[in-house]
Amino acid sequence: MRKIDYHMHTRYSFDSEAEPREHVLQAIKMGLDEICFTDHRDFDYPIDPFELDVEPYFKEMRALQDEFKDQITIKIGVEIGLDTEHIEEINEFINASPYDFVIGSIHVIHHTEFYYGEFFKGKTKEEAHREFFEETLKCVETFDCFNVLGHLDYIMRYGPYKDKRVDHARYQDLIDTILMILIKKGKGIEVNTSGYATNGDCGFPNFDIVRRYKELGGTIITVGTDSHTSDRVGEHVADVIAHYQAIGFKDVSTFTKRQLD
Repeated sequence: MRKIDYHMHTRYSFDSEAEPREHVLQAIKMGLDEICFTDHRDFDYPIDPFELDVEPYFKEMRALQDEFKDQITIKIGVEIGLDTEHIEEINEFINASPYDFVIGSIHVIHHTEFYYGEFFKGKTKEEAHREFFEETLKCVETFDCFNVLGHLDYIMRYGPYKDKRVDHARYQDLIDTILMILIKKGKGIEVNTSGYATNGDCGFPNFDIVRRYKELGGTIITVGTDSHTSDRVGEHVADVIAHYQAIGFKDVSTFTKRQLD
């Protein structure tokens, strides 16, 4: 099974200062076969300007593709914040550039974000988590512009709760529906290894959800570190690959111009 990192951020994202070239060098050091840059674009993020300067982004990434073509495969992607209040803008943005790969993620719900905590005000943990999965369901029903759904249960990273972990059994009906819609639409899921810092032994989502995705007929899987610093590129990728193999997947999925390779 190929070793890939299909979720990486650089200085083209508001929340990173990393140089793209350093990510490439670390990926080669980690023995990765393929990487994809997926810098952020969110519309109407309440506090921070998650915009993407597309022209220089593509120019630099294409230069890296040429420089390292004999050492590693480099793809150019984007992580788009899915938001049902900005359907037209999101679709227009994705269709305007030749991305190889698009991650669809939920970072904002009704103009409230998770990172600074606004979304959680006045909500119990169960209320917040259920609303997150309900909004995720609306987004996967609404949008077709993405290839994989990003960090399905990363809501557990945030919230003013002593125990932030998601009780997946409470929302299994919603999770199953999300997975079935993804499968029907030919979309995949990722395991985001940044979740190891929260969970200890798995990323976002956990491997039970990955197994359930496969049981329901899902075949499209990626792995990404969500690295915002170069030292994290490739982190836990080998562990995720081993779990994918144990679950029964033959290989990871890679993309060119938003089509499966």
